Amino acid sequence: MSEVQAESLEVIDERRCRLLLGLAHLGRLGFTFRSLPVILPVNYALDEDQIVFRSESGSILSAAIARDVACLEVDDHDDLDHTGWSVLATGRLGEIEDEARLERLRDLPLPTWRPMSRPHYLQLSLDLISGRRLNPAR
Repeated sequence: MSEVQAESLEVIDERRCRLLLGLAHLGRLGFTFRSLPVILPVNYALDEDQIVFRSESGSILSAAIARDVACLEVDDHDDLDHTGWSVLATGRLGEIEDEARLERLRDLPLPTWRPMSRPHYLQLSLDLISGRRLNPAR
């Protein structure tokens, strides 16, 4: 990595990564289904120490029921000044079944990519969080 590249890439601390996760609401969920990598867009919200989202997808639901490891990548960038950031949250997927919590989650702004007749509320634990910020080259 050149000196200019090293100066322009900054590691974001965990506290700031969590703040950035809270500001965004669209990410890419990466997980494994039938031994193959899958990456799907999801609208999400933070709830306590979990990323929550709704899905009817059989592949995502299967991964959640199995408590598979997954990750959510969220980012933002500016094409004009060549700046941006990226945060990666890794943890275990799970289905939310607690009725009291589900009642509370139904009030969150969680739009879906398409109408769902029977959405499942899913969560991703925040076990590992990392982030990078790209600053303009000096």
